[in-house]
Amino acid sequence: MSSNPTSTSTGRAGRRIPLRSRRGRAALAGAVLLVALPVLSACAAGSGPEVYQIQPDNGEGKAGFIYISNVWVVLDSTTGDAEVIGQVANTDPTTTDSNTLTSVTVGGATASIVPPSDTTQLDPGVTVTSSSVAIPGMAAVQFGETGQPELEVPNADLTVGSDAQVVYTFSGGQTVTVTAITEPNSGLWASYAPGMANSTTATGTATPLATGTATVKATGTAKASGTAKASSSASASSSAS
Repeated sequence: MSSNPTSTSTGRAGRRIPLRSRRGRAALAGAVLLVALPVLSACAAGSGPEVYQIQPDNGEGKAGFIYISNVWVVLDSTTGDAEVIGQVANTDPTTTDSNTLTSVTVGGATASIVPPSDTTQLDPGVTVTSSSVAIPGMAAVQFGETGQPELEVPNADLTVGSDAQVVYTFSGGQTVTVTAITEPNSGLWASYAPGMANSTTATGTATPLATGTATVKATGTAKASGTAKASSSASASSSAS
């Protein structure tokens, strides 16, 4: 196999390839990488597998079999909340050898791991909790994409256009630091909503129903009965008999 080239990040001019959205670009880069992952099964394990020759749009880094690519930080300037997007892949050809991401920091601030509400789009064997993401060999996680976990940083001390140091820490002792550009959640980045995690977005409010019969006394001996429905406060509807 060919030797491992020196890792580089493309310049800002190289990041202006016109695709419909950055979310689509990230997914495309992830698809290319996952296509390349099976090549490793035919290569001798080492420090320079073929997958490392794929040049991502932005921040990348690696440690052992861990390869991180296409990392960006999307900032909501109104709230100050930020979201880290990008791919984390375990290129270990032994699929039973899992590596667990235990923390991510952005400029020293710890990001919250938000599991997806629908886990059917995760790679086989990937498990996500609020404190870690386990990635088996030959699998990857596309942070920020549909059906994938999110990395949310509330009240991030970041500025649009500046570099952000994103540090990934793994259970195996690996630490990978990636320099990522901070972009606004508008224009090509409008599909990202920092601070509004996909598994915590609620629609409506639950309304409890109370079953039973309410009896209301009227003047004289007349009584009214009906069925009560309760939401935030109980109310009774009745018809006079």
